[in-house]
Amino acid sequence: MHDWCLVTDIDGTLIGETETSVRLREAVLVARARMAEKGARLRWVIATGRDLESCDEVLLDQGFRLEDFDARVTCVGAELVLHGETAYDAGYHQRLSTTGFDARRVRKALADLPFLSPQFEHEQREHKVSYSSPGSPQHQARVKSALKVLGFETLTIFSHDNYLDIAPVNGAKGGAVSYLLERWGIPPERAVAAGDSGNDRSMLEADWHGIVVANGYAELADLRAHPRVYFATQKHAAGILEGLEFHGFL
Repeated sequence: MHDWCLVTDIDGTLIGETETSVRLREAVLVARARMAEKGARLRWVIATGRDLESCDEVLLDQGFRLEDFDARVTCVGAELVLHGETAYDAGYHQRLSTTGFDARRVRKALADLPFLSPQFEHEQREHKVSYSSPGSPQHQARVKSALKVLGFETLTIFSHDNYLDIAPVNGAKGGAVSYLLERWGIPPERAVAAGDSGNDRSMLEADWHGIVVANGYAELADLRAHPRVYFATQKHAAGILEGLEFHGFL
């Protein structure tokens, strides 16, 4: 039996309805135990826009345990902590650095766009620059055009009709998940990611399976054409369970 990996966003996806969050946790832990009996592992990963402290706080408050998760991807993929570790993963940090991403140069390139407002300093990271921004196609086009002056590629992540994050091309949530699958030797067809907003896009439209919960934002509507993305009819964790059944997991 082979290992597989479940990746879940937190807000609006894993949490939102306590009863179904509890039911999802129970289902995952039961499946994990059954797989362990057959010599395989079920890896559970959190991928969130929250920082690590906020991530851990909300998970514990909602009845989860930190040991439930093999890794926590935080700050929209700018940081990654493996289970049992206290420091951010050095290998992933090195991978993000390979593109030459320079947060200072990103800010300089976007300085003349009047519709951008920098988010608070505690939201900024070495490999993430964050703004409040309208998410219209016109605003997105102006941001991407301004970033062309850089000598390195970036990912522009618009979400919730109000947020913009700029990340290295191999970063964001999708880049972090890809790194973990490679590290653990899990092929994409043995992985599934669930989310609800634009900052989940990079991990929903990748080579593995995706689930968009029913309360997902319209900014993900175009993914309905993606052959590996399932749009659930139920919200929050119930939608994850529905998607896992559809994809043949659990």
